[in-house]
Amino acid sequence: MNIRKVAGSPGRRGVALAATVLTLGLGTGAAAAGGLAATARDAGTAALALRTASVRGALDTTFQRYADTMHDLVAAAATQPTTSLAPTVARIAGERLPGAHQIVVVGADRTVRAQHTVDGSTPPARTVLSAEPELARGLEVARDSGRLIASPAHVLPADLGLPPAHRQPAFQLIAPVHDQGFRGWVVLAVRAPDLLRESLRGAGVTGVATVLTETSPDGVTHEVARWAEGGDPIGDAGSTVDVATAGHTWQVRVRPTTELISAARTAAAPLTVLGAALISMLVAAVLLAADRGRARAEARARRAAAERRADLDRHRAELAREQEVQQRLREQALAAEQQVREQEEELAGFARAASDHLHAPLHTIAGFTELLLEDSDASLAPATRGFLDRIGRSTGRMLTLVDDLLTYSTTNDAALKLVPVDTGGLALGVVAARLDHVDGERPSIDVGELPAVTADPDLLGELLSQLVDNAVRFVRHGTAARVTVAAREQAPGLVRIEIADRGIGVPEEQRTRIFAPFHRAPAAEGFPGTGLGLAVCRKIVALHGGELGVEANPGGGSVFWFTLAASPVAPVTGPELLAADLA
Repeated sequence: MNIRKVAGSPGRRGVALAATVLTLGLGTGAAAAGGLAATARDAGTAALALRTASVRGALDTTFQRYADTMHDLVAAAATQPTTSLAPTVARIAGERLPGAHQIVVVGADRTVRAQHTVDGSTPPARTVLSAEPELARGLEVARDSGRLIASPAHVLPADLGLPPAHRQPAFQLIAPVHDQGFRGWVVLAVRAPDLLRESLRGAGVTGVATVLTETSPDGVTHEVARWAEGGDPIGDAGSTVDVATAGHTWQVRVRPTTELISAARTAAAPLTVLGAALISMLVAAVLLAADRGRARAEARARRAAAERRADLDRHRAELAREQEVQQRLREQALAAEQQVREQEEELAGFARAASDHLHAPLHTIAGFTELLLEDSDASLAPATRGFLDRIGRSTGRMLTLVDDLLTYSTTNDAALKLVPVDTGGLALGVVAARLDHVDGERPSIDVGELPAVTADPDLLGELLSQLVDNAVRFVRHGTAARVTVAAREQAPGLVRIEIADRGIGVPEEQRTRIFAPFHRAPAAEGFPGTGLGLAVCRKIVALHGGELGVEANPGGGSVFWFTLAASPVAPVTGPELLAADLA
């Protein structure tokens, strides 16, 4: 825009004022647009995280059903004769195991004891298992390790006769059978694309394109399966999580096929910049015109007082219009800020609503399961008792996940109450609470001299509880936990608190990723947990302005550490903190 053509030849003062208004208007518009764009990116990231969690939850549920089925088949193969084993295997339904092809129970000499085709196909019956190279290696590994393993992806012998475009990558779940010695194997063949598609469809997962890959020992990544719902992927957004079962880890890449956020929110930032630019230029032009008009009014003032008053009235009207424009800008900015706050409250409300609606039915399931086990103690068959035990454990895992999701979603909203805290007394209370709930051999937990810090006592208690609980849980089976809680000065006025254990340890490449929501290191397979505890710890430390990390323990295990500001004054000594205070 040529301002001189619009406003004439303004003076230096008018140009300076117009330039200032134009600069401030564009800067304000850019800041508002930046805030809107950041909010839109955060909303998109949250939406993608929810879709990724749905994909992972569906696959975890499917793999858990596979593991439970293999456990039941191994128990049957170890205790039942061959004549009754075949009907047991034949009762396995394909609806429970998406992607399953065939179950084969073989003896130690690889003679087939029982076989059942789950997907309805009719491959020729076999009396001896002739294993392809991948399966042969899997049989040896399962026999030597004594645990359930998964083979690398390959083409099943039943699919080799199909055209190459119709051959699906597949893998086998292999479990050894022991009964006073090695008796053979249970082998379950699974087509990976069918498993991925049916698992996500069954869980109602929509709006994603999913690619399942695995990494070979030589470091090469291979695609195993892919499935998309809602069309082709859009945009560059994507998220990758690990899914592990039977000693094997797959990588799952999730990309959206529908918009993560509405088009209106996407367009808000550029429209804000454009509007701010237009309004700023208009105001600058008005100011320049006002400056020119004032100069003319001063020249005419000597000729006619009435003419001068008219000019002054015109200037006042223009200034009033300018103020009206500025008021509208302020109102629009406040409305945009209110909309952002409401959307953030909706996200937190979703997590609270999910917790409220899931707690009651889950507690009902857990309560009735416990009643059935107690009231029918002598009349229940072993298999029925096993099913009820499994229902109780699964319900407990789901309750833990709901509680962890609520804790994770509300941590950012916590209002910090920073006071001097006796870290030593708080840590002893956390340890006492943890020891009150220990079954079996008690862990060894040593709490050293801990200095006072400035922190929120409730959030610090949650942080210590999460880290001590991890140190006690993640130990090798059959080994008692040994934990040490200590502290040292990180810098003047800054305290570093360390929780050292002798557990399974954290590989170096996982020491950053384990603090992400829902991420679990491959070494944590077989241990209970939701993958949210360390993410909650990271939020709590960030709220306090500290740092959180993990290092290798020189004697084996890990050292989790975090930093907090040292308290310049001694905390007020309160009543003794007992385990019941933290329950």
